[in-house]
Amino acid sequence: MKSARLNAVGLLGGILVGFSLAVLLGYQASTYSKPSRFVRFNQWINPQSVFFPPFRMLEHLALSRWQPGQTVVIIAGNSIFNGVSQPVSEIWSQRLQEILGPEKYVVVNLSFSGGYPTEAGTLVAESLIRRGIPVLVVCNVATGVPGRPVGSVYGYYYWEGRAQSALLPYPPRDLDTELWESNRPEEDRRKQAELRRAAALNKYLYFQELWHHVGLNLFFTVWNFLPQEQFWRPRNDWPDPEVAPKPVELRFRSNLAEEMDIVRRGSREFGVQDEQGRWHMSPSFRDTFASTIHALIPPAVRPHLLMVLCQNAPYYRSRLTPEEQDRDRIIWEATAALWREQGIASFVNGADYEDADYNDRTHLTPSGGRKLAIRVAEEIRRMQSATNPTP
Repeated sequence: MKSARLNAVGLLGGILVGFSLAVLLGYQASTYSKPSRFVRFNQWINPQSVFFPPFRMLEHLALSRWQPGQTVVIIAGNSIFNGVSQPVSEIWSQRLQEILGPEKYVVVNLSFSGGYPTEAGTLVAESLIRRGIPVLVVCNVATGVPGRPVGSVYGYYYWEGRAQSALLPYPPRDLDTELWESNRPEEDRRKQAELRRAAALNKYLYFQELWHHVGLNLFFTVWNFLPQEQFWRPRNDWPDPEVAPKPVELRFRSNLAEEMDIVRRGSREFGVQDEQGRWHMSPSFRDTFASTIHALIPPAVRPHLLMVLCQNAPYYRSRLTPEEQDRDRIIWEATAALWREQGIASFVNGADYEDADYNDRTHLTPSGGRKLAIRVAEEIRRMQSATNPTP
C-alpha cells in the first residue's frame, strides 16, 4: 500500500515537473523563437499548412530587427502585400527596405493571404505603439469597409493581443466585437469562446510558443495536405515556394467572366449617379464606412496607418465600358478620400500599371512590386516629414 502511494506521488510529481518545464521552455521560446531567414509568412509557416504563428512571434519578429533611431515599417494586409507571384529574392517589401535604407527604417512583412487591415500586423503595431517604438503600418485594401479583427482564420491575434494586454484600450472595438459575436450562430459563438479561453491560458502557460518553436526547429506533429509525405519536417527546413510568374500571354485567360464581375462590383456596389449622370460615393456607404472605422481602429493608431488601394489589373479594367471605367476611377479615388477623412493616409495604386506588372487580376509581378515599393517609400517619407517637420 505504501509503495503504491509513493508511486502515485512520484507520478504526480513527475507530471508537475514536466508541466512546469514545458511552461518554462515555452516562456523562453516566446523571447527569441521566430522563423529563420524570415522574409514573409510563406505557405509553410502560415495557417494554410496548419501553422498558426502566435502573437508573440510576430511581435518578436518586429522587435528583433528594430534599433533605436529606426522606424519599424510593418507590412500588413493580404496576399498582394505578402508578395504572392514574387519569388522571395524579388519580393516588393525587400525592395522597399532597399529604397528606404537601413539607417532610419526596418521593414517587416507580417501580411497573410486573406488578411484584413485590422488583423495581425496592425495589432502588433499597437503593441509597439504602447511601448513607445516608432512604427508605421502599410496595408492593402480595396473598395468597401475593412473586415473585423475577429471572425476570420486570423481572429486569434485579437484575442491573444487582448489577453496579453498588448493592444491599446479601445471600448468601441470591444463593444463592436461583442455585438458581432452575439448575432452569430451558436457554433461561431462557441468558437470565439474557445479562442478567448485559449488566449487567456496561453498568456501564462506559453503552450502556443512552445509548440510552434518545436514545429519550426525540431519536428512538426500535424499532417497537412500541402507537405503531405514529409509533414514532420521542421518548417524552417522548407524553402519559400513562390515561383516566378507565368509569361504575360498565359496570365489572364481563365475565368474572364467571373473576374470581370468582381471588377465591376468593386465600384458598382458603392456608387450612385446624380441627375447629371455623374458618379458619387453612396451616402449610405459613407456613413457605414465612417462608423466602421470609428468602431475598429483606435484614433491613436490612425496616424500610423497607410492604406493602399490596389487596383485590378489593366487587362480587366480596359474591358470595362467607358461609363464603367469612369465609375471605377471615381469610386476608387473616393474610397481613398474616405480613409483620409478618417485621419488615415491612403492612395490608389496601379492605375498606370501595365499587364506585365500583374500575374493575375490582383497579384503583382516583381516589376509591379518595384513600382509599388517606390510609391510606398515616397508616401512613408511624406508621412514622416508631416509628423516630424524640420525646424
